[in-house]
Amino acid sequence: MKPKVLVDKHGNAHADDITRLAAVADIIEPEDELTEEGLIAALQGCAGLIRLGNRVPDLTRAIFSGTADLEIAGVRGDRFGTGIDLKAAWEFGVVVVDTDNIGSAPPVAEWDLALILLCLRNGAAVYRQMIAGEEKWAVAGNEDYVNGELTGRKVGLIGCGHVGQRLIELLAPFNVDLQVYDPYLPKKIVTRYGIVRSELDEVLIHADILVVQVPHTPKTEAMIGARELDLLGKGRILINCCRGPVVDYEELTRRLEAGEFIAGLDVFDPEPLPRDSRLRQLPNVFVSPHIAWYAPESLQRYFATMVDDFIRFFSGEAVHYELTARIVDIRHGRV
Repeated sequence: MKPKVLVDKHGNAHADDITRLAAVADIIEPEDELTEEGLIAALQGCAGLIRLGNRVPDLTRAIFSGTADLEIAGVRGDRFGTGIDLKAAWEFGVVVVDTDNIGSAPPVAEWDLALILLCLRNGAAVYRQMIAGEEKWAVAGNEDYVNGELTGRKVGLIGCGHVGQRLIELLAPFNVDLQVYDPYLPKKIVTRYGIVRSELDEVLIHADILVVQVPHTPKTEAMIGARELDLLGKGRILINCCRGPVVDYEELTRRLEAGEFIAGLDVFDPEPLPRDSRLRQLPNVFVSPHIAWYAPESLQRYFATMVDDFIRFFSGEAVHYELTARIVDIRHGRV
């Protein structure tokens, strides 16, 4: 007999992935939004729960204590543990899986790379010139900045999670001189990618191009401020596609207004970017409205990757994307 899994899937779940899950489990889908009591009733006899939509409430202690058969729960985007009582889940022996970062990693890494290439060619200024009919052929106007080819450049990467690792793969053909700062990076990842690890200040001094790709936590709040921008030095390129508050945007805007850097920015502080923000007008800044994560494939990947882990679990294999106490502690700045 196959285990039962209650699935509140996202609307972008691919039919093939539903079929894959159905091969190893009987799928139950709630028709309406469930209350806590309704979810407890629906989970009777269920070994699994996937919560990617909006029909399932927060997973409380009462839910875990009232569902004796539950063995695995999958959630999206809850690495702070705010929508689930993780201690209760672990106490009742429920494995928790979160595939949020996996789903969006490829498009974010690709947009990091796109912004790097755009900034090397001063794309924001050149685009404005073309629209105004004021372009100059074979002149990008960025002679005082890092410019031209990406090949062989010195790149600094701050944060090397799933996005950073995919970016390293994308950078490989360019033979860049890469240094990485990430105090939580496992040795197996360092070995797999041949990463050169350095301290934060060393990465800042090294980088012609700096990519910031860390989660927003108490420890990363404003981690790139005046001191760090001084170490980066004038004429460099800064890319941020992670979270706005990890950069001191007031200080960065002041530096950009002074022409010290070229920047590619997909995230801001605050968001949405105020309509009167000077960043919208600066010729040395390419801005986009927090779109790096967005692609139809990424929306499907949240569910597909969740299905992968549920298949592993029901096959007696270790899951790949378990939400552990260490992950939650890192997000809360406790380690």
